Amino acid sequence: MKRSVLLSLVLLAAVFSCKVQKQNVTTTNSKLEYVRVSTKYPAYFETTDNQTWVPVMINYIVPQGQNETAAFTTIENYFRNFSNNGGNSMRIWISSPFLEIEDEKAGQYSPVKLARIDKLLQLAEKYKIRIKFTLQHIRTISTGQVKQPWANSAVLSVDNGGPFKNIKEYITTATGKKYYIDRVRALAGRYRDNAQIFGWELWNEMDAVDTKDWFGFTSEVLDSVKALFPHHLVTQTLGSLHSEDAARRYEQFFTLQNNPYVSLHRYIDPGKDWQQYDNITRPVDSLVYDAVQFARNVVHDRPVVVNEIGAVEANHAGPSKIYPQDSAGVLIHDMIFAPFFCGAAGTGGMWHWDSYVQRQNLWHHYQRFQNAIKGVDPVKEQFSPFSLVKQGVTAYGLKGKSQTMIWCRNAENNWKTEFINHITPTLKTGFSLQLAETGRTSARTALVYDPWKDQWTAVAIKDGVISVPPFLRSVVIVIK
Repeated sequence: MKRSVLLSLVLLAAVFSCKVQKQNVTTTNSKLEYVRVSTKYPAYFETTDNQTWVPVMINYIVPQGQNETAAFTTIENYFRNFSNNGGNSMRIWISSPFLEIEDEKAGQYSPVKLARIDKLLQLAEKYKIRIKFTLQHIRTISTGQVKQPWANSAVLSVDNGGPFKNIKEYITTATGKKYYIDRVRALAGRYRDNAQIFGWELWNEMDAVDTKDWFGFTSEVLDSVKALFPHHLVTQTLGSLHSEDAARRYEQFFTLQNNPYVSLHRYIDPGKDWQQYDNITRPVDSLVYDAVQFARNVVHDRPVVVNEIGAVEANHAGPSKIYPQDSAGVLIHDMIFAPFFCGAAGTGGMWHWDSYVQRQNLWHHYQRFQNAIKGVDPVKEQFSPFSLVKQGVTAYGLKGKSQTMIWCRNAENNWKTEFINHITPTLKTGFSLQLAETGRTSARTALVYDPWKDQWTAVAIKDGVISVPPFLRSVVIVIK
């Protein structure tokens, strides 16, 4: 009997392997589809051939200070590392110096920079990474001294032969909006039919440019940009959801019906200069849950995405000093997993790709997330998020039509206990869930995935109780 069972398992594995290989060949040879909001369940995305698409995303800005050859070597290394570990989408500022097409004179667009964008998209195609381009990020227009040189345009300044005295003229006047749209039109003429691009953002954190005028610009310009990119998602972003003042802007942001999905930015920030919430210094799962719930309480007909997430020094003074201590990837694990299991359409989009993710070689956490959700279709399941706290564990679940997935976070361990208090995490033992608590009425077994070991375990459900094997920081439970 043992031989018979073993032979059956071997044959089953062989058949599965053949199917996977066949699927991979089909995917490679098929035409890439555009991404849109799901037509069946708008909390998630799908491609135009009705396949659910879950963005496993990171942010990336092409590094400065390198020549073109060296820069593309760096870019390809990032793309390769990310793709080989399950990443499928990147958010990139097309307005960064390496790619900015309006780089010498206002209204004139560099063929050299357009060629660089072409090459970047070719690499994205090679590594099967969809790109979301952020169209603009500047906060000042000046040829003089500015607080944030990375966010300034001298090219557009009147002192440099440009048309604008300041940023306010650029975003509020008819002339300013025309210059903005003309630049977008130059990009659209080249990329409007490129399916490697899944979306465009009007501006990075536009309320940081001007807390009053961002809304008028956004509501007017969104439709104009969408007309230029009919196949792509076009959206807007605001700054970190860190205070009551920021929350009021997000509440106004949610009213934009022509904004196809909601992007949230949120960071661990111990500062107080902007009357920051206390909860943005709590464990990552808590600050993510609060942000996603804040959006979900208002937005019911669109996906929610945690577009930027990370940890900073007080008042965004720079990358967190915790990062060099986090060789295991405690922060990135939570920032990848928590958004999806709290009801967002994909992973959190990590910032600090260079000072943290690459430096600590934490790419494998993206693959662990992909392993956890392999074979899961959130649209087909029509997942509904829930949460519960028991036995020192906070559980974030997604209840679907045929299965429930639960990410269980050991609440006795977090970034503060590990890196501020220097308490070594210990195994969580004796944790169990009642089947009734998961929203499922009957099941005989559950699968438990430990992302820290990359290990699946089948667990029998006895008398309606799921006894979870010991785990260090977190596990994922799947009940079908």
